[in-house]
Amino acid sequence: MHIRGPKLQLMVAGLLLLLSSTDVHARRPAAGEELNRIVNESASFLKNREPEMTASEYALYEKVVAMLSIQPEFAMQLLQSLMSGKERPSPAFEFVLGNAYYNSNRPDLAEEHYRRALERYPDYQRAWCNLGVLHYSKERFDQAVPCFSKAVALGDCTSETLGLLAYSLQRTGNSVAAEMAYLRALSAAPENADWIEGLLGIYLESRQFGRAESLGRQLLRLQPKEARHWLHFAGLLVGQERRLEAIVVLESAKSLQVADPEILLLLGDLYVQQKFFREAVAAYREVLQRTPDVGVKRLLGYVQMLVEEGQFKSAAEVLASVEPSLPAALRGAFLQTRAELAAARDDWPAARRDLEELVAAQPLHGPALLRLGQVLKSAKAPVPAEQAFLAAAQRPDTAYRAHLELADLALRDRHFRQCIVHLELALGLEKSPAIQEYLTKIRALASQDEYQQSENSR
Repeated sequence: MHIRGPKLQLMVAGLLLLLSSTDVHARRPAAGEELNRIVNESASFLKNREPEMTASEYALYEKVVAMLSIQPEFAMQLLQSLMSGKERPSPAFEFVLGNAYYNSNRPDLAEEHYRRALERYPDYQRAWCNLGVLHYSKERFDQAVPCFSKAVALGDCTSETLGLLAYSLQRTGNSVAAEMAYLRALSAAPENADWIEGLLGIYLESRQFGRAESLGRQLLRLQPKEARHWLHFAGLLVGQERRLEAIVVLESAKSLQVADPEILLLLGDLYVQQKFFREAVAAYREVLQRTPDVGVKRLLGYVQMLVEEGQFKSAAEVLASVEPSLPAALRGAFLQTRAELAAARDDWPAARRDLEELVAAQPLHGPALLRLGQVLKSAKAPVPAEQAFLAAAQRPDTAYRAHLELADLALRDRHFRQCIVHLELALGLEKSPAIQEYLTKIRALASQDEYQQSENSR
C-alpha cells in the first residue's frame, strides 16, 4: 500500500510538529512547590554580602522566622502587630516581608517589599532572585529575565537561577542567550532533566539534530517513565527521515509500558507509512481500548486512506473491528465512512442504506444529504436523488454543490430552463468563471431548443 496525496502531507506535517519547540516546552519547569522552596531557602542571610537588620528587627525576625514557611498567614499577622508604629524597615527586613507575603500568596505586596529593598540596596542579590521567581511564577518572563540576570551578575551561579534565567530567555525569544544559560546551569547540575529538556528544545528549533539526539538519549536514561521524552525523541528521528528507528523507539516505550495514546497514534502512523498494515491496526486498536473517541477517529481516517488506495478488503476488516466498541457520538462518522467504502465498491444499496440511516438520525446534515443524492444518482434513482439534493441545497455548507448536482439532473432530462435556474443560484453563492461559461452554453442550448420546439409546433 502506498499512501499519497493531501492526506499523506497532513500526516507528515503532523509528525514534524513533534519537532517544534512549543511541544518540547509544554511543561514549565520549577513550578508551584519548587518555586516556594527557592524563596523559603533564602531565609538565612549571607554574611558581608547583604544589608543587615537592626537589633530590634532581628529579635522580631527570630520570633517569627520559623513560622514563615509553616504558618505564613499567622506569621504575617504577628509581624504586622509587632511592627505597628515602628520606623521604616531596613532593606533586609523588607526582604523578609517580601518572602512572607509571597508565602501568603500575596504576590502584589511581595513585589512591593522586594522593590523597596532593592531601591535602598541595589546589589541585594537574593532580592533580585526572589523578584525574578515571583515574575516567573506568574509567567511574566520578560520581567523575570532582568531580575535573574542581575542576580547572576551579582554572583548567583546556582543551577536553579541559571536554569530559570535560561527558560525565561527562551520564552522571550532570545535563544542564543538561553543556550548559554542552559549550558552554565548544566555545568552546575549535569543531570537536571528540566535544563536538558530546555536545551533540547533550542537544538531542535535550530535543527542541530546531532546535539539534540544526545540530549534526547540522556533524558530517556534519566526519566525513562516520562512518555513525552519517548515521543520527542521519536519525532527527532522522524524529522531526519529515520522512521524505522523511530518505530523501534516507540516500541521500546510500549515494552516499558509508558506508551500513552499519543505515542501509539504516532506508532500507528509510522506503520502506515511503512506499509505495515497489521501493526498499524494493532497500534490504533490499543488507542481504541484506552480512548475510544480518539482511536475510532484515527481508525476511520485510516479506512478512508485505504479506500482511496483501493484496499477495500483491509478497509472492511478495520471497520468490522471498530463497530463493536463504537461510541454513540461517532456513529454518524462511522456510517459515512462505511458508505464511502460501499460506494467505492459500487455497492449502491449498501451505501444508500448507511446514508439514509445517518440522515434519519441527523436530518440537517448537509454533507450526508449531498452524498446520499450522489449515491442515488449513481444508482439510477433520479427522483429520490433530486429530493436529497433539494434538502442539501437548504444547508449553507452544501448549497453550492447541491445546486450544481440539481443542474446536472435537469440537464440530463433536457430541462434547460430548470438547469439555468440552479446554475444561477450556484453562481449567486460562489463565483466561478468555469460555471459562468457553462451557464452561457446552457442558455444557448435552451434558446436553440425553444426555437426547435416553436418550429415543430407550426
